[in-house]
Order: sequence, then structure tokens, then C-alpha cells
Amino acid sequence: MTADPGEAVRLRVDLAYDGSGFHGFARQRGVRTVQGVLEEALERLAGVAVTTTGAGRTDAGVHALAQVVTCDVPAGSRLRLGDPERLRRALDHLCGPEIAVWSVRAVTSGFDARFSAQRRHYRYRLYDAEAMNPLWRHDTWHLGPPSLDTAAMGAGGRHLVGEHDFSSFCRRAGDKPLVRRVERLEVRRDHAGLVIAEVVGAAFCHQMVRSIVGCLVPVGQGRRRADQVRDIRDARDRQMVGAIAPPHGLTLIAVDYP
Repeated sequence: MTADPGEAVRLRVDLAYDGSGFHGFARQRGVRTVQGVLEEALERLAGVAVTTTGAGRTDAGVHALAQVVTCDVPAGSRLRLGDPERLRRALDHLCGPEIAVWSVRAVTSGFDARFSAQRRHYRYRLYDAEAMNPLWRHDTWHLGPPSLDTAAMGAGGRHLVGEHDFSSFCRRAGDKPLVRRVERLEVRRDHAGLVIAEVVGAAFCHQMVRSIVGCLVPVGQGRRRADQVRDIRDARDRQMVGAIAPPHGLTLIAVDYP
């Protein structure tokens, strides 16, 4: 790749991370974040400060298998833009082991990790048996008995599919509107006995997916009727949901682009 030293090259970085040791994705002063670690690594390689944009601002403790980041770097920087695989290896080495860099490639200036995204896919893992595989402790909410009724949880979740005001399910920040569209919400049990909740939508407000899971768990336990989820939705009252699901069970698993 050849470019004028004054031009900027936009890079797309695809990565995954174990969120356990980070205070969320977004950079914050005085705490360790995924974005902070990534930008420090890019600066070391480029020799200049690099600002990134992520597809999703995951909370503290939340994981990602397919986070997407874009950044602009001067073509005259020290980054080896002509050898994307060498750059990927170097970035992966500096960010690891909690962050894995899947790929690095140049994209057009019109591509933006956040604003070009069409939808985001989240997965939440729960386990409802007495004892759980200890290897799952970092990415699965261990509820223990009683066994969850996934059909009832799915029925409750259907009241949240479509475009609604999700004020009951979001941590409000200022006066921003909390109308969102959930394209798909499914709850199932997999072959290992894990209960998997998958939520897909164009955008989510703060703590929305965790609040949805927290709302559906009492439905699965028989402590809340499925149709009460509709009432909670329409109440637009954060207190109606009750306890939200802990962050470590949540993972950003995919981001769709045109």
C-alpha cells in the first residue's frame, strides 16, 4: 500500500476479548479498558496517538467474540500498512492474552465501526443445575435450581420483539430517547444444558440486554407470568424489572455490516 505521507488510512480491526479484567470497552481515565489497551498498543506501533471507534460499548465484565474497531492513522506512521498480517501479529502480541486480534485491514473512509453497523448480536449464558463446570465461571451466570422453563422465557421475550420504548430496561443517561427495535429474541437450551438467550437489534441502550435477561429469569423460574413482561415494558419504569443479570454472562458475538 502506498499513500501520501499526509494522508490518513482507515483501518478496521476485528478482535475478541475476555472482559473479566477490564472496566468495559470504552476508554476511561484511571481504569483499564479494552479501548485504552488497544489504543496504547496502536500508538506504540505507529509512533503517534491513535483514536479508535468501536461497534459496541460493552460494560465492565462483558465479553466479545466479534468486536469491530476503526481508526485513522497517518500513512507515514511506523505502522506496516503494506503487511496487514504482520501488523495483526504485532498488535495481537501487544494486546494479549486477554485480547485476541483476528484481523487488520484497510477500509474506505466511509466505513465506520459504529455508524455503519446494521445490527448487533448478543448472547447471554445461564446455568441452572446445582453444580457447574468451573471453566464456565467467567462467561456464564450460575443460577442453580430450579430448572428454567425456556419456553416460558421465550414467550415473555416475544413481548419485547419489535420497536418499543425500553425505558424499563435501560439505565437512563440524560434525556436521550430510549426507543429501540429488537429484531430477534430467542431462549433455548443447548446440548450441554446451558440456557442461551440471544438478542439481536440495530442498537441497544445501556444495560438493556442484561435487564431483559434479568426480567425473563423470574418467568423461567415460575415467579412471573410471561404476559407480565408486556406490562413491565409498557410501565416505562426501571424499578419494575427488578435485578438485572450480572455482566459476565454476556458476550457480543457478531456485528453485521452492509
